[in-house]
Amino acid sequence: MPSMRAPRAPDAANRDFAARLVRFGLVVLGAVVVLAGVLIAPVPGPGGIPVIVVGLMIVLRNSFKARRHFVRLHHAHPRVISPLRRLLRRRRPQPAPAE
Repeated sequence: MPSMRAPRAPDAANRDFAARLVRFGLVVLGAVVVLAGVLIAPVPGPGGIPVIVVGLMIVLRNSFKARRHFVRLHHAHPRVISPLRRLLRRRRPQPAPAE
């Protein structure tokens, strides 16, 4: 049975492939940043925690599967995850003050 999808132009397919590749690269970068934060964590001071949070932000913004697991974790443990979830919210631009 032939596919019901309409054929896409090669440039659209290339753009889709490039977007997936960039997204995968950002997920890998985020995982590396999280790993670096875990390695920095034993050093005295809060150095590892902000690095881990930045890595999680990169991963969660670019991975649908990780975001789904994060939401499930948030539903299971809301008091623990809420501070991190607040950090991950996108900021709305503030309107310019009227003169």
